[in-house]
Amino acid sequence: MGKLWLRGMMLLAALTASMGLALGMGSVPIPPETILQEISALVLGEPLEASTSMIVFDIRAPRILFAAMGGALLSLTGLLMQTVSQNYLADPYILGVSSGASTGAVLCLVTGAAQLFAPYGVYVGAFLGAAVATALVVKLAGSSGSPVKLVLMGMGISALFSAFTMLAIYGAKDEAQVRSAMFWLMGSLSGVQWGMVPVGAMMLFITMLFIWLMRHELDLILLGRNEARHLGMPVQRVQQLIVLVSSLAVAVVVALSGIIGFVGLVVPHIARSLSESRHAVMLWFTALTGALVMVWADAAARTLFRPEELPIGILTATLGAPVFMWIISRKYKDY
Repeated sequence: MGKLWLRGMMLLAALTASMGLALGMGSVPIPPETILQEISALVLGEPLEASTSMIVFDIRAPRILFAAMGGALLSLTGLLMQTVSQNYLADPYILGVSSGASTGAVLCLVTGAAQLFAPYGVYVGAFLGAAVATALVVKLAGSSGSPVKLVLMGMGISALFSAFTMLAIYGAKDEAQVRSAMFWLMGSLSGVQWGMVPVGAMMLFITMLFIWLMRHELDLILLGRNEARHLGMPVQRVQQLIVLVSSLAVAVVVALSGIIGFVGLVVPHIARSLSESRHAVMLWFTALTGALVMVWADAAARTLFRPEELPIGILTATLGAPVFMWIISRKYKDY
């Protein structure tokens, strides 16, 4: 337990330091000492340098905070998906949940439905899309419990909803609608503002609270559905709750930042290597590791092709796809 606490504290310290360093990274590099001066001036109520304070506090600070929360949310959703499917290859992207959320959000935009339910239209569309995609995957995978079947069905659903998204964009008549829709396809945190941070914080709190309250049931699922059922656990009801919370969490992240793939797949694997399989422990390590990964992914997206910005979804897919193939080849090396 002592080593786990030490590793957890080291992760927290690394995340805090990374968020501080990320404030200075981007199209306009800002030295750490200048950032410290601005933070000190803000705390002491002293005059701020206008352009620097705007970049640090109005543009980068909310973006970095949301990147950390979004990374934690995607990683925790990946953990829930891997637990409920008993398949370490599952994540919101592979199982089509992200594609479903993207389709729902894009349809709301191009049909004008987002205006009818403003300011929550895009969130509602993303949630409905994620819920439909998740329900389809669970239904089509059936009760066989085959992990290969689940992943293949997820890939099929993901491809289907991606086609729907492209069809909606192709049929859009307004150029502005097309540009907005492309945002969801590539993933980006460039539009994050302070008003979005409480939404991400609330969803992260709900997701973490859910996993903490359900930690014993989630541990039982890892033993197998039949074993959990024999121990008196309402397996189907717990699975439905997991699907509901996961869909809601993915919908929030996709609605605000677009599709960011492979974070939910890779991070739980890293967290397991740092901790143990109990969800009471995995909860914290997965959230901290996911936040750390996303903060650095966002910083790299802003810095690699400075002054241009690389969509973060392209970066995570480029790095995550080889990792996914490595996991597949390692896990199914005998096939």
